[in-house]
Amino acid sequence: MAIASRMGIGSALLAAALLAACEGGGEGGAGGEAAEGGGPPAGSPTFYKDVLPILQQSCLHCHSEGRIGGFSLATYDEAKTQAGVVAAVTADGRMPPWHAIETDLCQPPYGFVGDPRLSDEAKATLRAWADADAPEGDPADAPQGYEPPPVDLPNADLELAPSEPSIVEGDHDQFVCVVYDPQLTQDVYVDGVNIAPGNESVAHHALVFRVDRSTADELSGGNERFDCFGGPPGDLIHAWAPGMQPLQLPATVGMPLSTDQVIVVQMHYHPTGTSTEEDASKIQLRYTEEPKWDFTIALPGNATGAPELLPGPNDGASPQFRIPAGEKDHVEAMAIEVPQLPIELPILVVATHMHYVGVDARFWVERSNPGPGEAESECFVHTPAWDFNWQRGYMYNAPIEDLPTVSGGDVLRLECHYNNSMSNPFVVKALADQGKAAPEDVVLGEQTLDEMCLGAIGFLVPHQ
Repeated sequence: MAIASRMGIGSALLAAALLAACEGGGEGGAGGEAAEGGGPPAGSPTFYKDVLPILQQSCLHCHSEGRIGGFSLATYDEAKTQAGVVAAVTADGRMPPWHAIETDLCQPPYGFVGDPRLSDEAKATLRAWADADAPEGDPADAPQGYEPPPVDLPNADLELAPSEPSIVEGDHDQFVCVVYDPQLTQDVYVDGVNIAPGNESVAHHALVFRVDRSTADELSGGNERFDCFGGPPGDLIHAWAPGMQPLQLPATVGMPLSTDQVIVVQMHYHPTGTSTEEDASKIQLRYTEEPKWDFTIALPGNATGAPELLPGPNDGASPQFRIPAGEKDHVEAMAIEVPQLPIELPILVVATHMHYVGVDARFWVERSNPGPGEAESECFVHTPAWDFNWQRGYMYNAPIEDLPTVSGGDVLRLECHYNNSMSNPFVVKALADQGKAAPEDVVLGEQTLDEMCLGAIGFLVPHQ
């Protein structure tokens, strides 16, 4: 997906480091045995035949002209200059951005919908192409003309746009909540949600919430938009990032939306740093008939004390959520017991959430009475290289009847790791934005330099 410095602090440092690492070896590094006449090694991959199909599949939805990636990889001349960087960041999994990783500590029960990670074969192709000094090949070998992924929700019933655009300028990221009022005359059920970005050069990601109208009016002061960062203003229903497909729930699943509710979208803008931009992103909704299952997202975590907040390092007489200044690997752990339920609840979507000090989060369940075929301990998701700039939900790629479940008495467990030192580039940037020179103790909260430790669990409840 994205490789460019435009994608935030981490990517800026990444590009700089990779470019520095490539110095002395040329853009492509050392190649194999050259073909006669000084051309590329015999049998080397070429751009049009081997590389362009990979870029079209996994990169161009961000790295095309005018999109959030900041530079294009769509043509040979554009891609050749980035050959070594592309090979390096895809080889170690930093790109395309995808943070739900299988680890020794976490093997989720199923894969996730929309996983963009490259195969080992594709990574090897990009590496071999770079090592051969990025040969062009025959344009006749190029695949059919590239069509970016559709940005619209199929068969949308409602599309809402703001009355005025957001102004995006300067060199600091902006978090703006925009209120969209569907003005429903009857309650509906939603089975599709999408953000149609108005300006893909600055729209970095978005969180979509279902909010009571009275709450939205209170938060916004009756205005269409308000500055926001941190805690959710209502019920989370969707997370969007460039390249993501619209949320389309499985058949028989829906989310209720009542006449006294609105949609609030937290837009994360990444300014160009050189121009003033406008964005008027739209929200699209699709309705369904009365469903068999209601989709609901819960956010366990953010425990303030015992028994849910477990004892940890640097605690006093009782557990406390505090990340001391300078600590490079501080851990906060939580255990949240699921209240008694009449049935098991299938889990469709999972995620983790922290702010800028966070570096690693793991979310799992310990079952009190596992059923046939269920593990006593099962990991939902692990984000071992957490990046606030790429937060999203992960939907299991499995039929409803096979989804993992939670039951009353089960314990949801979270382990969040933090680096509150100047070795964390996100901390350095956040401090600079606040006019501070050194880390400070970090506590639980909603501000930029506060932290969180949350899981997100999208579960299915039989519709009543």
